[in-house]
Amino acid sequence: MGKGLAFGMKEAVVSRVSKATDSRADDPKGKFPPAASVPPGRVVSELERHVLLDGFRIVVDLLKSHDCYLVDASTGREVLDFYSFYGSMPVGFNHPWFDRPEVQAELLLAARTKVANSDVYSVPYATFVNTFHRVMGLPPLERYFFIEGGALAVENALKAAMDWKVRKNLAAGRGPRGTEILHFERAFHGRSGYTLSLTNTDSRKTDHFAKFNWPRVPAPWINFALPEPHRTADVIVRERQVEGRIREILDARSVDIAALIIEPIQGEGGDNHFRGEWLATLRTFRGAAGLARFRKKIPGLRGSGRAATRGGSGQLFPAPEPAQLDLGRQSHGHGSGGSHFAPHGTGTSRDQRACDRRRFP
Repeated sequence: MGKGLAFGMKEAVVSRVSKATDSRADDPKGKFPPAASVPPGRVVSELERHVLLDGFRIVVDLLKSHDCYLVDASTGREVLDFYSFYGSMPVGFNHPWFDRPEVQAELLLAARTKVANSDVYSVPYATFVNTFHRVMGLPPLERYFFIEGGALAVENALKAAMDWKVRKNLAAGRGPRGTEILHFERAFHGRSGYTLSLTNTDSRKTDHFAKFNWPRVPAPWINFALPEPHRTADVIVRERQVEGRIREILDARSVDIAALIIEPIQGEGGDNHFRGEWLATLRTFRGAAGLARFRKKIPGLRGSGRAATRGGSGQLFPAPEPAQLDLGRQSHGHGSGGSHFAPHGTGTSRDQRACDRRRFP
């Protein structure tokens, strides 16, 4: 069993960790009984006593759910999962890889201790980073910053852009300026801190919180309700209008703007898609306006394990690549970074082809 252990553990370690799952030997008198399990039929009512429930009235069966099928533990109903927990389940439920004893031992070993990875390092962390680079690496963006949570991932990317722009202005004698972020209507980038100033999908999510008055422009998304050639003609007209508006903003205050942020596919904002030509147009602003190249946010729709290209960036971003790239929840992690490639994301959809059992890298 020692062969194939990703963290280089010896069989004795695997055996010790496996035995640790049975704590009865360590508590012969039963002083520490396990917590009473809540029956599936009472899950919602028990949670409602203490927690605001505004989600689906579904109790996921973590044992019976499989592949792309979610089983409701309270009813036994099996449904095809197009939701995938906002794109955080790239390989579906109960992939057979997790049935391997050595894999279960590795997961338990990693889960038993919450390591502060920024300060103390470990074999599992180094193994993960090495695997992530091998599978998801996108040269020349080979520096990573990992963080838990999509909003915090965006915020760290914004901070990197702000730091770069303010230092540039200080060196030029313009003072500590350059913290504004140019963004689009119908964007969703999170609901904390700086991201509250960017998100504008549902006012209930941002009302009554402190926000910055950063420049916002319309999003020239493709209207698929129109037939061709009217569809392309319509979006080109709106692209030119928005391009003109961006140029006006940059001509007036480019010294104050650190970066432009865009979702190549707006998820919560309406499943809005943009043309690759539009994204190429946006890239032309960075040099003249002194923006931090482009900080682009990739929805989870084309995340790891879901498409042949990494984050769909092969189709969306022909060379040169953006200086900062956030990749979706389908990497099972989030993050951002200055001149880095790192994971983050928004929602996604799932189709029947995703039910194929993938081999883990």
